[in-house]
Amino acid sequence: MLKNMTGIIAIITIIFFGSSYASAEQSPRDQEVYSFLKDAFQSQLSLGEKHHSLEEIDQILDPYFTKEYQQSFQKEHLFKEEAGYITYGTDFPAYYIPFFRYDEETKVVKGEDGEIIVYEFFASDEDMPSLYDDHYEYVKLQETSSGWIVKDYGFEYEMPDFVKSNENEREVSIVNTFSKTDVSLNRIYPFGMFAYPFFHSVTIPMLASHILQDFNQNSFLVTR
Repeated sequence: MLKNMTGIIAIITIIFFGSSYASAEQSPRDQEVYSFLKDAFQSQLSLGEKHHSLEEIDQILDPYFTKEYQQSFQKEHLFKEEAGYITYGTDFPAYYIPFFRYDEETKVVKGEDGEIIVYEFFASDEDMPSLYDDHYEYVKLQETSSGWIVKDYGFEYEMPDFVKSNENEREVSIVNTFSKTDVSLNRIYPFGMFAYPFFHSVTIPMLASHILQDFNQNSFLVTR
């Protein structure tokens, strides 16, 4: 019975701290930023659906991008035709919002002067021809009185410094989380001297299997 209780408490503790850490990874602010970037990307794509005047293009992009960013994007992708301005498909989508997955692979970190940086590591697909090797893409956003606005774009093969800092912080956070788990486990259960070695020497699948096996054996003995 003591072994079962220790295992159950260990699993509950791991689930509690693990879900707390996961929810911190995808905060409401992150979801808000993701939604904003998806809309910003759609505004860029809409410029290839039909011809527009420069005034119309400004109206489409203004809610999402700084003027400097718009100028860089238009210089790279906007073409003038008789019917107006339009964008074409491209293999070099500089200044487009990157093709973020918007899951645990997409990271949001704090930058300088209140800005935030959204980045992701893109691995080259070995099974398909690719124009790029492994690389990082990111955008920098600034919060204004009317909301977020995209101010910069980046593409780098080497790990940017802000990514190194974030990865180091994540490693420290994970270590601290599991350290707190050990402490909490000993506080929650009065027989911490038994729980501590049990927690460290048994994996979660083994824990679950062991508890289930003991439960089945106890049920069998009761029915007899």
